[in-house]
Amino acid sequence: SRTALRICPLCEATCGLTLTIEGTTVTGARGDRDDIFSRGFICPKGASFGGLDGDPDRLRVPLVRGEDGELREATWAEAFDRIADRIPALTGAHGPQAVGVVLGNPNVHTMAGSLYPPLLLAALRTRNVFTASTLDQMPKHVSSGLLFGDAHAIPVPDLDRTDHLLLIGANPLESNGSLCTAPDFPGR
Repeated sequence: SRTALRICPLCEATCGLTLTIEGTTVTGARGDRDDIFSRGFICPKGASFGGLDGDPDRLRVPLVRGEDGELREATWAEAFDRIADRIPALTGAHGPQAVGVVLGNPNVHTMAGSLYPPLLLAALRTRNVFTASTLDQMPKHVSSGLLFGDAHAIPVPDLDRTDHLLLIGANPLESNGSLCTAPDFPGR
């Protein structure tokens, strides 16, 4: 086994991870105590990083709905053919807004995630786009816009010199300070 250090790719908080690796498999993840931002504190998602690839419930192949209505395993070619057949009929009958796209948070942490979604969205012509930001960060942007006049003027509190802190649109007890990276946010 070997140990590797990396930044957690699951959100924007940039927490440091210490990974235990057996061959090519991550078998454990814990916070990197020497990381300047997170100082060893990580959220439950980061702590589960090692188990994601090996999770028996993880989808490893596409699933398509059969004639009987049940999901069954399919090849990638079959799944993409099904999509290619159905989307034009769907958008032809109901317009491009009949399709929605969800882009997950790790998307911004990969080159492919930066390159391909814009092409997909341009081809689909849908405005129904949902991201990690629209699902879990938008309250922070809305509250910043209402309080400070700019949705992107997200303040970074000085936790060590703050007597009282009211958070609107954030839950650092769950995220370890997402949008406000701070080690041991709950303990401060």
